[in-house]
Amino acid sequence: MSEAEERKIHVRVSFPISKKGAYEAEDHRKTTVSTVLAAAMKHFEVQDDSQFTYVLAFDGHEQAGSVEIGSLAGEHDKVHFTLVKKITQG
Repeated sequence: MSEAEERKIHVRVSFPISKKGAYEAEDHRKTTVSTVLAAAMKHFEVQDDSQFTYVLAFDGHEQAGSVEIGSLAGEHDKVHFTLVKKITQG
């Protein structure tokens, strides 16, 4: 791994409808959005069900689970997501 890849990123996930504080962690640049989403959902004590699913948004745009957080952070050492509760269309 290169030095840039080894450098960790400060990850913050806010969830506006929760009374809990933000989820924060230090993760590797190659960590995927789906990994951060799973940890944030555990922190906020929420889970997908038949009516709702949860996704992470970065700069107002929903992110695919396979995206590496380092690609979103670019040269920065931190990245901020918002946990979004989406209604499942049935």
